[in-house]
Amino acid sequence: MKLLTFTLKKEQNFRVGAFKNENIVDLSEAELPTDMLEFIGLGDTGVDKATDYVESNITGISPEDITIKAPIRTPNKILAVGLNYKKHVEEAKDLKDHHSNEVELQEQFPNIFNKQNSSVNDPYGEVHRPNASNWLDYEGELGMVIGKSCRHVPYDQAHKAIYGYTVVNDFTVRDWQFRGPPHTMTMGKSWDTHCPFGPYIVTSDEIEDPHNLNLRTYVNDEERQNTNTSLMIFDCYTLIEYLSTAFTLKPGDLIPTGTPEGSALATQNWLVPGDKVKVEIEGIGFIENEIVQEPDTTKLL
Repeated sequence: MKLLTFTLKKEQNFRVGAFKNENIVDLSEAELPTDMLEFIGLGDTGVDKATDYVESNITGISPEDITIKAPIRTPNKILAVGLNYKKHVEEAKDLKDHHSNEVELQEQFPNIFNKQNSSVNDPYGEVHRPNASNWLDYEGELGMVIGKSCRHVPYDQAHKAIYGYTVVNDFTVRDWQFRGPPHTMTMGKSWDTHCPFGPYIVTSDEIEDPHNLNLRTYVNDEERQNTNTSLMIFDCYTLIEYLSTAFTLKPGDLIPTGTPEGSALATQNWLVPGDKVKVEIEGIGFIENEIVQEPDTTKLL
């Protein structure tokens, strides 16, 4: 099932929907939650009830009449993974002048960092180039969404913890990331608007093998990244096992699994206002975001 959060263009109330043919079925009409976190919390019961409703005679709403929002408005946690493709590691090692000089890149364990949940953005929302920096970069990634509270999950059971998969762009402000040592990953990765994801969550039963999906990133229709998730150093189940050793994973937690080579890190061809960045993953869909200069309206006190 492809699940999404949307609003009708005539109003602002959030709803949870599912795709049926080319239309969207409003699951609130089946007395299901209007918030994706609550829906995920229902587990198989929610999916079964939604499936029954979608397979009924309901026609659904035309995509032209809705606005697709981030599937989960405020994930409890966004646990991102750095340097999870070998060619990206090699790319980073060749760029010592662009890193904190005393930082060593380790490959023995997953490199985990937080993206603050205030960075969440819609799959087609505008992304701000900060007024504080011009070093704005893109990172196309496969995202996992956790489906149940879990801790100490063994590798062979990790698939049961994954509710579904989504497309993520881990936008990064590189000069803020490289302050240190150590790298200030949270400060480089957590700017407002810098975590667009979606356009929907594809439930895990529809993804035969999350470790064999083609991923591509385009800037202004020019291909910049092209990989397959089979090339991840630490696969999805290893990441679940590793993370859950330390803390409890909760329904709706978002785990971007890392980006391949090909970001602007190597060329320093940073994103500028007017650029359009598209990330596409086989079997899931695509997100696309236009870069705009950070507006003065972001000043709040």
